Amino acid sequence: MRRAQSSATIRRAHRDRTDRLIGQTQRRLAAFTLILVTALLVGVGVATALVATRLMDTNVDLALEAAAAAATQASGDAGEGVEAEHQPASADTFVLILDARGKVLANPNGVSVSALPDIAALDAAATSGRDIRSGRYGGTDIRILTLPSAVATGGEDNSSSDQGFVQAGFVLTFHEQQESQLLWTIAIVSLAGFAGAALVTLLVTRRALVPIRAAFATERRFVAAASHELRTPVAIVRASAEILEREQLVAADGQPFVADIVSETDRMGRLVGDLLALASAEAGAVDVELHRLDLVVWLTDLGRRAESMAGAHGLTLRTALPDPASVVVDADEDRLTQLVLILVDNAIEHSPKGGDITLGLALTAGKAVISVSDQGPGVPLAERERIFEPFARLPGERRSATGSGLGLAIARQLAGRHDGDMAVEDAPGGGARFVLRLPLRSAGAATAAPSGASLPGVGA
Repeated sequence: MRRAQSSATIRRAHRDRTDRLIGQTQRRLAAFTLILVTALLVGVGVATALVATRLMDTNVDLALEAAAAAATQASGDAGEGVEAEHQPASADTFVLILDARGKVLANPNGVSVSALPDIAALDAAATSGRDIRSGRYGGTDIRILTLPSAVATGGEDNSSSDQGFVQAGFVLTFHEQQESQLLWTIAIVSLAGFAGAALVTLLVTRRALVPIRAAFATERRFVAAASHELRTPVAIVRASAEILEREQLVAADGQPFVADIVSETDRMGRLVGDLLALASAEAGAVDVELHRLDLVVWLTDLGRRAESMAGAHGLTLRTALPDPASVVVDADEDRLTQLVLILVDNAIEHSPKGGDITLGLALTAGKAVISVSDQGPGVPLAERERIFEPFARLPGERRSATGSGLGLAIARQLAGRHDGDMAVEDAPGGGARFVLRLPLRSAGAATAAPSGASLPGVGA
């Protein structure tokens, strides 16, 4: 005899599944939060960069306007004194006073750039009244404002003037360095904010999920405790109703109500038993003891029992056994019987009247494969994992009057306790085919009679 898995191992496996579920939730929540934070940081960073660069560019244009206005005023008032009196406020700003042909009349800042003055800018300003442009002049990035202006040309008192131009320029070298530093600062601050947000998000989501983890454990304990406590009052109600019915202690008009009480307490008893079975299996509170079991002999006997179950619902159950005289596995006979009868019950519930159910056994890839096939509507591919969850129903499926919705969840738990796996697939000719794969018995395994705690279940 060997025990399938220890209770501690089962509890640890269940905790691992819970941890995986909570971990997936945490990762999704953290990813969603980080996406929002990233979008916010990028939006704020881009907006800040655009506003800051726009303000810096506006300041450059204002500096050019001020320099050009001052030069125009000085040119009209002082003539030759322009060079002496006019000095732009910024060291990056310079002014050229030009005649109509672009000849430099005054260069207060002593700027020496081979590509200046910009004659194309003069032509544009003469046409439109002003021109502002940025370009590379003599290897230097410069922004230039050109305005028409009257310039003094005649006599010692500068009493006459002709049409000329004022061309103010701003050297952008330092300005571009400032913009670059600003953009790098915004990028670094955004990255630091992202890193901080990521750390805070992970800590907050982890702490936020602590109550959920505790709720899982509380739920399991509650279901097990409530199911155990409900068994006794349900049994008392049923026994009392049976006495009323058997001893005819209720008037004839009340007999149908007593029958309803008996029927509903039967259904409640099955539901309570299923809840307790599922909670016990998930928590590892039930010992499953494995011993040598010949599946051919066992399934032949189980088939006769299942035939009567199917026949009572107008269905035919067929048993398909393999050619080998015996197929031996390590299993708990009572638990395995419970598992297969759950599948038979499920097939009966979903099969049309007059349909066939097939209980099969085969050898595939070194494993024993037990299958139960029906001729019902089948299970959509997207629902083939969800139906093994407690109380899961297919879309449009009506809740059965007798089923608890826990049978398949219990069956999968029992399959895991046998080191096996269970799945559902399409049956040949239509319908669903539930498949249980069990490892074949190892050559050196010990044998013993079955023993262990009883487990309430479905169809057993």
